[in-house]
Amino acid sequence: MSINLSPHEKKILSLVEKHPTIVSDPVERKRVAELNGMSEKTLRNRLADLKRYGVIGDKSQSQKVTVSETEILHGNVLLFWNSRKFIIKNTIIVTGVALIVSLLLPKWYASKAVVLSSGAGQFNFLSSISPIPVADFGLSTINEDINNFIAILQSRTVKEYMVNKFKLVESYNQRDIEFAMEAFEEKMELEVTEEGTLEISIIDKDPLVAKQMVSEVLIMLDQINQNIGMEAGRYNREFLEKRLNQNKHDLEKAELALKTFQEKTGIIDLVAQLSSTMQMSAQAYNSIFEAYTALYAEKIGTETELAVAKTTLSINNPTIMQLEKLLDMQTFQLENLMIKLDEKLQYLLSNITPAQIDTIPNIEFSVSFNSLPSLGLENGRLIREVELQSTIQEILIPQFEQAKLEETKNIPTLQVIDKPKVAINKSKPKRALIVIGSTLMSFLVSLIFLYTEHHTRDLRSALKQTKM
Repeated sequence: MSINLSPHEKKILSLVEKHPTIVSDPVERKRVAELNGMSEKTLRNRLADLKRYGVIGDKSQSQKVTVSETEILHGNVLLFWNSRKFIIKNTIIVTGVALIVSLLLPKWYASKAVVLSSGAGQFNFLSSISPIPVADFGLSTINEDINNFIAILQSRTVKEYMVNKFKLVESYNQRDIEFAMEAFEEKMELEVTEEGTLEISIIDKDPLVAKQMVSEVLIMLDQINQNIGMEAGRYNREFLEKRLNQNKHDLEKAELALKTFQEKTGIIDLVAQLSSTMQMSAQAYNSIFEAYTALYAEKIGTETELAVAKTTLSINNPTIMQLEKLLDMQTFQLENLMIKLDEKLQYLLSNITPAQIDTIPNIEFSVSFNSLPSLGLENGRLIREVELQSTIQEILIPQFEQAKLEETKNIPTLQVIDKPKVAINKSKPKRALIVIGSTLMSFLVSLIFLYTEHHTRDLRSALKQTKM
C-alpha cells in the first residue's frame, strides 16, 4: 500500500534514515531537531505519525540495536558536559560547606591502655583438678579472662560508676544517666589483638580527662575481677568443705564397721593373711584392687569437676558434656572391676583348705571354717571401702587448701602493658576524610540528578498532560 507523504514528513523520514536512534533516544532526537530548526516536540509528533502509518518501525528498531549503546553513551557525555557549570558549582559549594563544618567540629582526644590477664585473680579450678586438657573446650585461661574483662567493662556497674565519677550527664549534655551511659559506651572502644591482649580506648574533648577515664576503668576492672575471683574461691571452698566433711563421716563409718567385724570374727585381712600360702591368687586380687582404687580416685575427681562446672558454665557447654561422658565411662569400668574383684575374692576364699589356715602364724579365728568364704568376702569389701574413703580424702584435702588460698588472696588480676597517656594529637574529626568524602558525594549526586532529570522529562510531561 502506497502512502502519500507531505514534504515535511518526507524530510522527517530522511532524518530517520540518517539518524535511526531519534526514534527511541530523546537526547539524540533533541539534538537532531535543533540542528534542523525544529523543536523536539514537533519531531516527536511527526515520528509518531510515521509509526502510525507503518513507515517506520521494525527496521529502525533493528538499526537501533547496533548503535544504541554508543549513541546513548555519547548523549550522556554531552548531557554532563553541557551541564558542567552546574556540576562544578554544586561540588564547590558542598566542599566549602564541608570544610567549614569540619573546622567547627570539636576536637576529640583518645587515651589507650593495653592489658593482659595475669591469671592470678581468676583461679581456673577446673584446670587445677582436671586431667582433661580443658583449653580444648573453650576454657583457655587467657581467652576466658579477656572475655571476662570485656563483659565487666560493658556492664552497667562500670558504666554507671564512670557516669557518676566524671559527671557525664552534664559533660555529654544528656537528659539522664541512661542516655549518658549509652554515650559513654560509644566513646569507649574495646579491641582484642591477635596476641591475646585487650586494648581499652576512651575519647574525650579534654585529653587529660580521657587519660583519667582509662585509668579509672582499669582500677574498676581489677577490683571487680578480684571480687569475682574471690567469690569463685569461696564457692569452691564451701563445695569442697562439704564434700570433705561427708568423706570424713563415711571414712569413720567404714573404719568402725571394719573394727567391729574384726573384733567379732578375729579376721583382720584374710586376703593379706593368705598371701603367703595362695600367693598367685592373692597377687591377682591385689592387682585388680589397685586398679579399682586408682580408677575410683579418678572418678571422684571427675565428679568434683562436673559439680563445679555445672555452677560456673552453661548447661550446653562442651566441657560439661565431655565430663559427663567421662564419668559414665568411669562408672561402667568400675562396675566391671567390682564384678571381677568379687569373682576373684570368691574364688580365692572358696579354695581355702584347713591346711592353709593352719600355716598362718599367730592367727585364731572365732568362727567356723565353713563360714570363712562368706565372712572373708564381707571382710574384703569392708577393707575396700576403708581404702577408698582414704583415697578420696587424699584427693580432697589439697584441693580444699588450694580453694581456701584462692578465696583470701588479693593480688592484681591484670597486667598493664601500655599505661594510658595524655594524647597530644586529636583522634577526630578526620577533616581530610570529611572534605574528600563530601566532594566525591556532591559530584556523584549532581551526575545522578542530571541523568534522572533528563531521562524522566518525557514521563513527567506525560503525567502533567494526563492530569490536565
